Order: sequence, then C-alpha cells, then structure tokens
Amino acid sequence: MKVLCGPMLRRVDSQTACIWLIIHGEFEQQALSASTTLMMAPLNDAAHIDSIQIGNNLNAVMVTMKAPQSGWPEQDLIHYDLHYNHVSLFQAQYFNGPLPIYPGHSLPCFRYLAENHKILNASCRKPHGAKQDALAAYDRSVEHSNKLDKLPDVAFFTGDQIYADDVDPQVAKYLFEQSQLLFNDEALATPVDNNTAHWQSHLSALGWQNRHLLLNKKEGFYTTQGHQHLLGFREYILMYMLAWGGLCHELAEPTDKLPSKRNALPYKERKRIRNEWESYAKANNFVKQSWRVRRLLAHIPSYMMLDDHEVTDDWNLTKQVTNQLSKPSSLGQQTVTNALAAFTICQAWGNNPAQYQNLINEVLPSYISKLSQYDATCYQQTFEYLNGHNFSTLTPTLPVALLVDTRTQRSFRPNKPLSPLLVDDQGLAHIRSLLSTLDTHTERLIVLSPAPVYGFSLVENLQLGTVKLFEHKAATGADGECWISDEQQMAKFSDTITSLSNLKECYILSGDVHYGFCRKSTFAHPSNGHDVTFWQLTSSSISNRPTGSIEMALNALHRSAVFGISLNPFYKEKTKYLKPESWQGKFLSGHLNLGILALDNINKHQYSMHVLRPNGKWKEWQYNLNQPKLLG
Repeated sequence: MKVLCGPMLRRVDSQTACIWLIIHGEFEQQALSASTTLMMAPLNDAAHIDSIQIGNNLNAVMVTMKAPQSGWPEQDLIHYDLHYNHVSLFQAQYFNGPLPIYPGHSLPCFRYLAENHKILNASCRKPHGAKQDALAAYDRSVEHSNKLDKLPDVAFFTGDQIYADDVDPQVAKYLFEQSQLLFNDEALATPVDNNTAHWQSHLSALGWQNRHLLLNKKEGFYTTQGHQHLLGFREYILMYMLAWGGLCHELAEPTDKLPSKRNALPYKERKRIRNEWESYAKANNFVKQSWRVRRLLAHIPSYMMLDDHEVTDDWNLTKQVTNQLSKPSSLGQQTVTNALAAFTICQAWGNNPAQYQNLINEVLPSYISKLSQYDATCYQQTFEYLNGHNFSTLTPTLPVALLVDTRTQRSFRPNKPLSPLLVDDQGLAHIRSLLSTLDTHTERLIVLSPAPVYGFSLVENLQLGTVKLFEHKAATGADGECWISDEQQMAKFSDTITSLSNLKECYILSGDVHYGFCRKSTFAHPSNGHDVTFWQLTSSSISNRPTGSIEMALNALHRSAVFGISLNPFYKEKTKYLKPESWQGKFLSGHLNLGILALDNINKHQYSMHVLRPNGKWKEWQYNLNQPKLLG
C-alpha cells in the first residue's frame, strides 16, 4: 500500500477536521481509522471514512476526524494519525519520498482557531511556468523557522491548481506511463467532421503527443499550447497527484540531447530542443520540490475554487466556445466532463464534504465504471450534472469565506456572445441564499473570486478593446473575461454581497492574472447607508510568471498607471490601487508571490504580498489597510 497523494488537510470546524488522500493498493474502507493527540495524550479516535474508487486499486479517501465532545482545543497543535488495520500509515514504506512531517514532530498536525487571523491566498501552479515554486519556498521557510504555530490559519487557492491545456512533454510522457499502470484504459468520443486521421478509439493507443491535432478549434479547444493537452479522467487525476506531491520526484530527461553551439542542426530544430530542455528543467525542479508542498498542505486547512486551466484554456469564454464544448457525443464535452469529475474529487469535495455526498457516492462511481467503453448517454448525463452544478459554498472560518463559482454559473446576454456574465442571475440568487444563512451581525466577509472583481484596469480595457475590434479571434487570444465586461452584472454582484445588512469589510481574494496587486473601493450600503469597503487582494502566481513580450507589455502598462497615463483619456479610475508601505515606485509585481491577510479586530487589518525574488529570497510588500496609501 502507498499513499500516492496527500494527506491534505481540508475543511476544519470546531467539531471535525477533514483529511483527503489517495491510496494505492488493496483497500477496505472499514480498515482505515484515524486518531488525534494533544501533547502526546490521546484526544479522540472517532472518524468517518468516505471513499471512491478511481482506478486499479486506487481510491480517493476523505477522513472526517471528530473532535472530543467539548470541541477541538483552540490554538494548540493537534497531531493526527491514520491507521490501516491498526498500523500507522506515517511510515517510510507507505510514502514515496520524505514523510509529510516537520522536523521535531512524529506526525502531522493542525490548529483549530475560532477566529482566523492569518490567511494565505495564492493561485496558478504550472510545473514548467517558472524556475521556482512559491509554495515549496514557503514550506522551506517554515522548516527553517521551526515554528508551526506561525503557519497560516487557513489557505485559499483561487484557481489553476493544475494546467491541463499546457503540459510539459516530459510531464505528459510520465503521466501517460503512470496512467497505464494505475488505471483502466478509457474510450474516446469520435471527433467532429470525421477528423479521424489522428484519432484512436482509446487513450492508450492515442499516445501523449500531438493532441492539438485532435483537440482543435472545431472541437472547441483554443489553447495555443495543446500538444500534450490532458484528455482522460485518469490524466486529470494524475496531474493533481503530481502537482500536490507523492507521485513523482524526478522526471526522465528529454530524448533529444541538448545541442552545442557548433551543432549542425537547423536553427528551428536547435531552438525547439533548447526550449524543450528549458521547460524540462523547470518541470523537473517543480516535481523535485513537490514533497514540500505535500507537507505544507498536510498542516494548513485549505479551500479552493477552480478556474479555466483545471479544464482547458478558454473554457466557457464565449458563447461559441461554450456551445462547442457542450456538444453531445463530442471530445469537447468528454474532456470537460473528465476535468470536472477530477476537480470534484480533488478540490470541491474537501471544501464541504457533506455537499458532495451524492456526487461521490452515486453519480461519479457510475460514470467512472463506464470509462472503458464510450457511453454517450452516461457522458451527457454526467456533463449536465457537473457543468450545471453550482460549486459556490461557504466555509466554517471566521470571517466566513464565500467561494464563488465563476465557471459553471456563466451565461451570455443575447446581444453579447463574447462577454460572459461570470455569475448569472441564477448563480447570484444562490449566493444570496447562502449569505442569508449567516449571522445578521456579520461585518466581515471573505470572497474568493478566481478573476479579480476590481482588476488592473489598463490591462482589462486593452483586452476588452481588442475583443470589440477583432471579435471572437481576439476573445480567445486576449482572454477578455473580466467582471467589468458587464458592469450591470458586476453591480448586481456587489448588491448581492451587500445583502448582508451590517457588512463593513469585504476582502476579495483573487488570482488568475499572473501578477499581484491590491485595490480599494468604497460604497454606501444600499440599505443602511454606512460605508462598505471592498478590498481587492490579488495574488498570482505560485509558479507561472509572465515572460518575454507579455512581461514587457505589463511593465509598460504598470509604469503608465504609476504616472497617471491612460489608454483612454476619457476614462477615469473608479477605484484606487494601493501602494506598499515602503513605496519604491511599484504597486504591482509580476514575480511569484503569495498573499497573507492579517486580521486582528475590526479596527486592525493589513495585507502583505510575499514576493519571491529570482535569487530565492522573499521580499514583503506591506499594506496597512487601516491607513492605506493610494496611488494617484
């Protein structure tokens, strides 16, 4: 038996703590148990186990550990253990690589806090997106400090935890090899327009390369990096396992040897091989450090929401793309269904296990059992269930966090097929119903929106202007899917949030854009007239920083904002960017970064963006939210 992914600490409240993991080997649910200890003294050994078989002797498991009758003790480090047939799983033979345990401890641990004061937010982890991984670097700093009580109280991940549409070749090759060992084969839908030249009936025969010839624009795939695009359910599951540690700690080198400067190969071929080796070096460094991310996530309660790259770039971006990827009996619908099933098991389930009991126990097992033979009816039913499911939910944290599903709750106005409503009226009604369950005295709310609600306006206006000029081609190239693209719906979203009658502070945690920044916007409450402040706190990315021409354009727009220059002389900012306390002419960073929101009481709060420099050292950008410094 091996623990191939996890244990990952997920939802924690006063009475329970949820641990998610993937186990390979013969597995009987009733043989698994859990226990907790406080200062080496037994605390409780009551737990509820749920599981779903996802492959050959491969099970995803949710362990809901139960607190003593009095609840979890606050502030103290509570160690937890998992047992199989009364034998602890936290032994070297059950793990690939180091155990997810910090020095000085024999088991992983967590803390329960009735109020959350230190909140981490982050997004976007692409294996070959950068030379470093900010989460792995953060784990290293925790290890060096040897102070686990200084860990964040909770972590929020705002999308793109995997990249399905942009996969390094060596990663794709490894996932393909592992998929044949751990899963049954999967049958494929027939391509549209009889595009069968590169089609095979099953994944194993298709291979891991040249997927872009099959998953093309006719099928609804508009990514420009789709050569190794994930397609099968098993590939999506394995990518999560790779990203979160435990599956692999070393990738095989590319087949083509790195050419010397005197090599007689044509220039394009030399460039292709060098790019492949550069991508490999980043991806290999990523997986080498993945055990650190595994350890970090075993100790911090985490909540997460999906964005486009967990499925495919440009998913539901325009009405045309939505129709293409929803077409019955198509590769597009099949891929989206597989991706959403993997997201449900690997991400959504841990946000609120009770909410997904029917999916885990009834819907997904039936779908998984039929993957070896393509069943159009089964895919259609599962697609409708998942793509129509509202993944928005509330967390048991304090402040409460609202996780906003901005992907499956989209729609389009009849006259605006290129501008999605990130959350349509039905989705907003669901959010309002969730908020109605909160205490009427709620003054602080955290909102997870994968895309910033209040973005970097110069970039967003450029995106929207390009879409207006070049229409669908620009929409899929410029990613013009920002909240401001439909100001009416954006206003409805604000009104929905302020249905909390006593709300004073709303902290919007976002990612997506591959740069970090902060903004402030203040409105009069529509019912009570008091000021409500919306803090846009954007942290992106963990390991996918902008490079080349994109980095140059971003820097130019950033400087324009600093000097008050706008692409549109008639446009005036409605909200302001926050300047760091130590102002050095920058309010936005394109380096890898993690966000930390610190909340003490209603009169004291601050935000810091932990920027990881190329030399591996951290630099903190501090923002005093009590006395914010505003640009302009």
